[in-house]
Amino acid sequence: MAIGFTIFLFIAGIILFTGHLVEKRLTKIAAFSGVNVYRQKVNVFRYEFNNLLKGTQIAANLFPKLSEDISEKSLNQSLGTLLLSDEKVRQAWYVRIKGKDTSFVYLLRKVNTFQKSAMPGYVKVWVRKQLLLKTAGSLNTEMINVADSLHWLTATNKRQQGNTLLLMGLDINLKDLQRSFYDVDATGISYAFIVDETGLCITNPNEKLIGQRLYEMKPDAMISQVIADGNIRNEVVMSDYLKLPVTRYYIPDLIKGLNWTIIVDIPGFVLDEDLAAVRSYSIYMGLIAVAVILTLIWLYQRRWQKEFLLRREVEIHRQELSMEKQMLNTIAERQQKENALLQLGKLKEKVNPHFLFNSLSSLNALIVQDPDLAKSFVVKLSRVYRYVLESYPNGLATVAEELRFMNEYFFLLKIRFGEALQPLDLDLSEEHLQGKIPFMSLQTLIENAVKHNVLSKSKPLKIRIESRDDGIVVSNNLQLRPDVRDSGKQGLNYLQSTYAYFGNEQLKYGIEAGQYQVYLPVLYLTE
Repeated sequence: MAIGFTIFLFIAGIILFTGHLVEKRLTKIAAFSGVNVYRQKVNVFRYEFNNLLKGTQIAANLFPKLSEDISEKSLNQSLGTLLLSDEKVRQAWYVRIKGKDTSFVYLLRKVNTFQKSAMPGYVKVWVRKQLLLKTAGSLNTEMINVADSLHWLTATNKRQQGNTLLLMGLDINLKDLQRSFYDVDATGISYAFIVDETGLCITNPNEKLIGQRLYEMKPDAMISQVIADGNIRNEVVMSDYLKLPVTRYYIPDLIKGLNWTIIVDIPGFVLDEDLAAVRSYSIYMGLIAVAVILTLIWLYQRRWQKEFLLRREVEIHRQELSMEKQMLNTIAERQQKENALLQLGKLKEKVNPHFLFNSLSSLNALIVQDPDLAKSFVVKLSRVYRYVLESYPNGLATVAEELRFMNEYFFLLKIRFGEALQPLDLDLSEEHLQGKIPFMSLQTLIENAVKHNVLSKSKPLKIRIESRDDGIVVSNNLQLRPDVRDSGKQGLNYLQSTYAYFGNEQLKYGIEAGQYQVYLPVLYLTE
């Protein structure tokens, strides 16, 4: 009895120790997930601000190439189109100095066009200061309080064309800009605001804070340390906006040349929800293991004490290996969040966490029913997440790479849905395999087909992928589910924006002959 009690205490100690290790690992995974979330938010804001300034740089580079005798009307049309190319830019300006003549032009965006207007006094005063600067960087900016809002004024460096000098820039009302951000990453699970090097609030979901100084830049303040050494830091604080505990990340140097810091708040419950299922699964497994061990001790202690001790050592070793494997699998499962919008809008196109939990449920059943197939399932699942974590800086992958990934992903779906999902019908040309399409585009379309259509043995879903003309067509029989809410076409919007970035190729989709079809143009880009 004493030996049995000793063994029980020993096992309990091991379980507590391994539980502590698992909890530490889960904490690290939660931190890793938080990093992935803030990176997505940073990339969204960096992209939006770079887009705001892109038209200004293009216009500045274009001016020296224009004819010296270009008319004022043509110049106004050319510069206005470029300066107001981003819909979030509503006011722009330029100054043209030719000989002794100086023209101050202020442009206002209308619904489908723009028009000239009198330049406000605060803009003209600031512009005159820029004209007097003998040296200037590629971009000069200043924050100016006007009425009840904060305005961000920008100016390029001066451009010379013969005896004509041109200076141009933007007048951005930051409250109007904040309102335009509401539709950007609208389904994100975090919120962000931006401050400059003096602690002045530039953007904030709470518009009343824009233009206010949110931080006193004391040397011991975390934001001061972040600006000083350029390292990302975080802390847990109570959010005044959400009235909830959040993990707050400070990320410096949001825009090159501007000493801005973006601050991303992630609610604590977001990270806790990601880990709740894994933690529960670990607890259940531990409880089951304890119950089995205690039962064996009670049955075999008196007759086979020595043999039991040997078996117990083997069981402990098996549990340790199982725990290590579980921790590695948990890390692999969470790494799929790393690529969530590092690129434009791509977070919503990554493998859905619901897919992960469904896959784990399928794997749980397979372990009992078909261990060999369960091993294949784990390999396929790991390949799927390995591909998700691959780095594709330009957002494109070859058709061959996408096809391999899609086959691994479809294997997992096939295990889950069985006869309700028919085998893939593939007919792709060798030429198309070397071309490129948006990263995870095939998986996105298959996921949409499964999500929005009825799948049953009597009405199986049929998916076909074929080469057609200069692109690839993904089609499926249309049998829509009535209980699926409108997703906002996030996957299709991501594909459309990717094609728009790389040229004039357009994504086409619609219903034809009872089939839902999506046409993906195949791109052949030179490095």
